[in-house]
Amino acid sequence: MNPFDHIKNLHTKQKRWEDFNDEEKKSFNVFIINKGLSMNPDYLGIVNMVQNFTGLNQVISPKEVFNIYFNLLPNNFRFYKWIKGEKSKKDKEKAEYLAMHFKVSTREAYDYLDILDKKTINSILKNYKNEPQRKAI
Repeated sequence: MNPFDHIKNLHTKQKRWEDFNDEEKKSFNVFIINKGLSMNPDYLGIVNMVQNFTGLNQVISPKEVFNIYFNLLPNNFRFYKWIKGEKSKKDKEKAEYLAMHFKVSTREAYDYLDILDKKTINSILKNYKNEPQRKAI
């Protein structure tokens, strides 16, 4: 079972912890389950409460976490999109050129991509692509 199967099961209540085999029990990753459930804004209070007793402190076991969620979450399942960053290969190349041009880190250059208009970015890129390879300082 993957984490999304576990989250779905917590809502549909098809299998209890005792019904899982050893491999399925090991695949219940508390951190990922917490992250997946926190995508639903209605569950933030529950997830926050559970997180206080998991992680580095590990006061409660994965079995106990499963049982808490199993008993607290409603039966209706609704998928909430997993939020992840969007960085394309083109953006990476643009950010590297902007970092060289403005003498900033690549991380800061990603902010420049959001701030500057396309015309300005393209003129900067054009200057660097027409010149022989420069090395970043």
